Amino acid sequence: MADLEAVLADVSYLMAMEKSKSSPAARASKKIVLPDPSIRSVMHKHLLKNGIVTFEHIFDQRIG
Repeated sequence: MADLEAVLADVSYLMAMEKSKSSPAARASKKIVLPDPSIRSVMHKHLLKNGIVTFEHIFDQRIG
């Protein structure tokens, strides 16, 4: 009889674990992926925001 109670306890524990996986709290604890913080990507976003992504602005030269 003790074996049956142990099995029932294990099954109820596993069912509770499965239920908690699908709950919103479990989904909220997932790792958030951040964008690449490299200098190139940061500067490119800054230049795009200010509208100065041209050869003349970046290299301070005129082509031709």
